Amino acid sequence: MNAAYILKESFSGFQRAKLSSAISVATIAVSLVLLGAFITVTLSAARVLEQIRSRVEVEFFLSDALSKQASENLLRKIKDDPSVASATYISKEAAAKIFQKEFGEKIEEILGTNPLPQSIKASLKPDYATLDSLEQFVRDISDYEGVVEARYNKEFLVNLDSNARLLFSITAGLGVMISLASIALVSNTIRLAIYAKRDIIKTMKLVGATFGFIQLPFLIEGILQGLAGGAIAAALMFALMALLRNSYGDIYDALELPTLLLYGLLLALGCLLGFFGSFFSARRFINQ
Repeated sequence: MNAAYILKESFSGFQRAKLSSAISVATIAVSLVLLGAFITVTLSAARVLEQIRSRVEVEFFLSDALSKQASENLLRKIKDDPSVASATYISKEAAAKIFQKEFGEKIEEILGTNPLPQSIKASLKPDYATLDSLEQFVRDISDYEGVVEARYNKEFLVNLDSNARLLFSITAGLGVMISLASIALVSNTIRLAIYAKRDIIKTMKLVGATFGFIQLPFLIEGILQGLAGGAIAAALMFALMALLRNSYGDIYDALELPTLLLYGLLLALGCLLGFFGSFFSARRFINQ
């Protein structure tokens, strides 16, 4: 098989069918921009959820009979738990100062004594900040001697988990829809481009060209179209991010910004779209 001829035919396809090739490249570029924007928004939403989960806290109130040494030992055990990001011991005196800071009054002057208990406040790692994980963590720590009560915002976690599942379902559904729509658009567009060359395919079959020999130039041409579409999509994504940075700073700051990995992914996806679009379309016409 003559490699020089194959490459020549692949590039000449752009010259013979300029309009259809341009439409294929534009279709791939638009599809990949939609996918790139979808990936960016999805990653940004996931980052926001992770930031929210990183603020989830649980406070364990300790018995007044528990010594300071025992409280410090419990603090170390909580810190050693793999689900804990950080933990802080709050003495009765520190709790009184917090009360004074929030309410502007000393609790001793109001009640004549300090009834506030000592406690340990723990922040969980985002991966463990779900209702099921937190409830298991609370049960484990509550079994320790001296732990009287545990408090956390259960309703907030229920709503957070529910919204996270809803977000995952929506993003997964949209991702599948965009991907399928992109494949269909690209395949149909490339099919039109190959249909314009049906006479060339028939001539090659008449002179005894093999299936692979006929198909390979179209596959390479599809990959080149996909690469061009991916490059345009990457450039458009970069321009879109620049526009958001200059005109809509708040939205720009909230996004998980595209990296070189995403731009490379757009190029790779463009090549794959072009390849599969050409593969199925060329296969249909060559087999006719």
